[in-house]
Amino acid sequence: MSPPTVDWNTGDKSALVSIGTHKLYLSVSGPDRKPGEPIVLLMQGLGSTIDEWVVVKRHVTPFARWLAYDRSGQARSEDPPSKPEATSAVSVATELDTLLTNAGVEGPFIIVCHSWGGITAREFFHIRQKDVVGMVFVDANTEKTHTEDTLAAGEWPPPYFEAVVANVDYMAATGIAADCALSEDEKTIVAKQGEDPREQATSAAEQKGYPGDPPVLAAKKHFEQMILRDRPISVIRANTPRDFQRLYDAGVALGNGNEEEREQFRRFLATFPEDDQKTQEEILTLSTVSHYVRAASGHNVQMVQPELIAEEVRWVWDRVV
Repeated sequence: MSPPTVDWNTGDKSALVSIGTHKLYLSVSGPDRKPGEPIVLLMQGLGSTIDEWVVVKRHVTPFARWLAYDRSGQARSEDPPSKPEATSAVSVATELDTLLTNAGVEGPFIIVCHSWGGITAREFFHIRQKDVVGMVFVDANTEKTHTEDTLAAGEWPPPYFEAVVANVDYMAATGIAADCALSEDEKTIVAKQGEDPREQATSAAEQKGYPGDPPVLAAKKHFEQMILRDRPISVIRANTPRDFQRLYDAGVALGNGNEEEREQFRRFLATFPEDDQKTQEEILTLSTVSHYVRAASGHNVQMVQPELIAEEVRWVWDRVV
């Protein structure tokens, strides 16, 4: 492969970069990088696009360089030659490693990871341990987020969940529509991508692969090894239990689900807050240098409280630079 021709360390740039089989969209912005200075790398959640993160980017780029990319089959990136039925976190991390290598973007990296991105980011860390100098976990999933108690036949969401929330407007029910920090034009871009059949197929493949990710990550024993050692991490815990309660209430108001399905959902609601707290607090044990904050918003902090994420990026940044 020919040497990279784009200097990603200066100016605002974006391009499609080949990973051999197809091309992925890469975008970099913010102040020019000084030698040895980290770049903030976004790893968004399942079905989430980088367009949901534009306000976070605006808050971060005054002090740090920001790198975001679209995963395979998502938004501006190309589909792989053979679109997978299920996408794993390991495959996402491997593709990102290839993308950065082929683009010529070197570490160190501060990773911002959200939701499923908490798993893909740690798989990426497993590949690039020397290059990751800090992490911001935004309501991030771990190998313990969904146990056998919440998974039905290896599925997430389980059938009872889908039955109760069928036809519920997620953005309205969880409060994102009312509290969103994105401009009207930015919200339109996000909405259009969510309606794109190609995007939906990509999200479905990621969702199908998700139940297989926790055991693969657990086998690496990151918690037992305190893999980040003294590298600074921030953990932002969102009010996700409130999201689930609101979705349940909206679904019941529509008459969704039979009594058995509703009862299964209520059992999930009864145990999730405590389980979620334990899971988020456990992330702190990955490093001896950690910071923990509670978000007022639900799961999608990036669209409701983007400034909070930027503040935590700054907290990590100040301890690295």
